[in-house]
Amino acid sequence: MFIVIPRGVQFNQVTRLPLISYAVVLVCIIIFYFQYQNQIEFEEDRISFCKSINSNESAAMDKMAADNYLCQLMIKRLEQRPYLSTQKIIHQYFWFNDHNEQQIDEMAGYIEKHYEHYAKKHTRYLNRELVYYPEMLDPVRMITSIFAHGDIWHIIGNLIFFLAFAPALELVLAKAWQFVVVCLVVIFTTSMAYSASVLIGQDALPALGLSGVVMGMIGLFAAVMPDKKIWVFVWILIYFKNINIPAWILAAWYIGWDALDLILGTGDPAINLVAHVIGGITGYALGYFWLKDQVTLFNQQDSIAHHLQ
Repeated sequence: MFIVIPRGVQFNQVTRLPLISYAVVLVCIIIFYFQYQNQIEFEEDRISFCKSINSNESAAMDKMAADNYLCQLMIKRLEQRPYLSTQKIIHQYFWFNDHNEQQIDEMAGYIEKHYEHYAKKHTRYLNRELVYYPEMLDPVRMITSIFAHGDIWHIIGNLIFFLAFAPALELVLAKAWQFVVVCLVVIFTTSMAYSASVLIGQDALPALGLSGVVMGMIGLFAAVMPDKKIWVFVWILIYFKNINIPAWILAAWYIGWDALDLILGTGDPAINLVAHVIGGITGYALGYFWLKDQVTLFNQQDSIAHHLQ
């Protein structure tokens, strides 16, 4: 087992609280609570609805009536991919390669009829209103998607890394609006880069999660405070210890590893490596070309405060 978890950095002078960072964390937690509740209700409603469909043996193409599991999965896919036609969903996610297009169209007709009944009275999938679909350059979804997460480990991991870097960066920037601008630029850049990658063949999976912003924070930190030591919890087999590691080394590790996976195609398909890498590069560029001098002044003042203690 090999685990490296950043814990954050300490300053000698703190004149305000990183309220924006804390607000982002709070919104993520609140939205995840509603996502979790919705997931339970959505699953229960799909099960009860699919059980209520009467099987019609004469309608061979009414697959949802004939197969309860297929019915539940089809409703889930229709909710997850509202921009796709029913026929395209059938081709992409189901196993009817032995059917001709006429049979597929007939099957789609039955599916759409059942789905229309479901959508009128039953629980809809909350994520369909939150996630970013790379085929659509929707700036609102670019923002809402960062607050939504896939499961408990997804949000825990993102928030641990976000809290390790973002609050410190918010504190060292002279104005709160600069931190907001950095976040927004990273959000829009990573989303548009992901959309561009889909145009050249990347799988068009809906995007959600704070990880693109997290990587932007890591890149920004490496640009403005490369030598600043960050407390890190390291666990290798039976060895574990808290150690200080320079920010540039952590950035090179996290961003570089994702870049290597992206280039070699060895990463988890469910992880948006494009957003990770572009987020890291964008954060670094913003820090190096815009914010570095300002943070240098803060570091000098912080060093003076340290010597005066």
